[in-house]
Amino acid sequence: MIKKNKNVEEISILSYLLLSISFGFLSLLTPCVFPLIPLTVSYFTKNSEKTKKEIFTEAAQFQIGILVSFSLIGFLVSTLYGATGLSKLSTNPYLNLAIFVLFILFALNLFGVFEIYIPSSILNYFENKKNKSSNLFQNLLMSFLFTLTTFTCTLPFIGTVLVSATKGNSIYPLVGMFGFGLSFSMPFLFLAMFPSLLKKMPKSGSWLVRIKAIMGFLELAASLKFFSNFDLVLNLKILPRENFLMIWASIFFVMGIYILGGFHFKTEKPNTEKSFFSVFISICIFYLGFYFLSGISGKNLSEWEAFLPNYTNTISEKKSNTENLVWLDDLDKAKEISKKENKPIFIDFTGYTCTNCRWMEQNIFILDEIKTELKKFVLVKLYTDGEELVHEKNLKYQEDKFETIAQPLYAVLNSEEKIISKFLGMTRNKNEYIQFLHNSILEFNN
Repeated sequence: MIKKNKNVEEISILSYLLLSISFGFLSLLTPCVFPLIPLTVSYFTKNSEKTKKEIFTEAAQFQIGILVSFSLIGFLVSTLYGATGLSKLSTNPYLNLAIFVLFILFALNLFGVFEIYIPSSILNYFENKKNKSSNLFQNLLMSFLFTLTTFTCTLPFIGTVLVSATKGNSIYPLVGMFGFGLSFSMPFLFLAMFPSLLKKMPKSGSWLVRIKAIMGFLELAASLKFFSNFDLVLNLKILPRENFLMIWASIFFVMGIYILGGFHFKTEKPNTEKSFFSVFISICIFYLGFYFLSGISGKNLSEWEAFLPNYTNTISEKKSNTENLVWLDDLDKAKEISKKENKPIFIDFTGYTCTNCRWMEQNIFILDEIKTELKKFVLVKLYTDGEELVHEKNLKYQEDKFETIAQPLYAVLNSEEKIISKFLGMTRNKNEYIQFLHNSILEFNN
């Protein structure tokens, strides 16, 4: 009998859609989107002779254009790569390196080193055309240009949505980007229909420039994870845990100093006002910096462990999450031991870039009661996202045998490779995982 925690695959598509919709709404709060709001409303309300029906129709066309733009990304990803291909794509070291560079460039853009915008000649062309006629193509093209312009701030959210799609099947990218585009475009439909709402919104100013800079610091911090993925997959060992944390801490320290007005960028005036809010935010930022520094000596950083490299160069080595446990990387050898010792085989399908895998290793597998249960198994750890032939073989075996490429996947087999039970995904409930291991032993013995 195959056991599975909470029917993950049946409910995950709904959870994934909700995640995508949430990220779409969060993207609306980014500084790349705010300056385009008055431009968008002006685009649809410039002609005073328009009826409410015409305004609604054109606003709906604009929303559909944004929705189609994002959905097209999901469709292309789904068609070109599928679930397995997307998984390989998301863990490709050179793609991760390229995204790292892209995030650095976007951070520089937010710092004001250079600007990304829709050329005014294009905007003027479309506005002049709108005075003469209503054109579906122009509205759709305008929405596509709008989507491209906001890409600086929306890419981190889009990237998360697409990477999360590797946890499901090939339809996930399309579903995710549809949900993202729907929530992202919804407010513009209402603003175009009711332009008076725009008057209640705060004006752009120096506060927006500072928010952009803060977003730039956050993108620098996010970029480090992509470089770490590049490093881990190729096993270069350029960025060990302590170096990763040192860089993160430095970014947050500099951001805290910036918020307090310690320095400013060329696109803004010196910030001489130190409000209670800015002081409070800077204290929180400094706290995070010191918190990351505390992890260098080996302290468990709880939720943040999921994003950190799983190797270190420090003299005081961080305690291994597999202490007193022996993990094999060869299933055939595990089957021999299983048959000889009459033990079930426990397979951990994991990945170098898998954040949920790291979280489980650093927060669940380190628990003594979990280790006690795991010692009753022949343990195998199979990486599925590396560049070597063995990693591709492991991924194919997981897909063929268990009909999923999700990570982490924990499976229990007997020496004949009969599936006894499996546990898909992560859990924060240690008792749930202990019960899974305990039930697997009982099932094996029966």
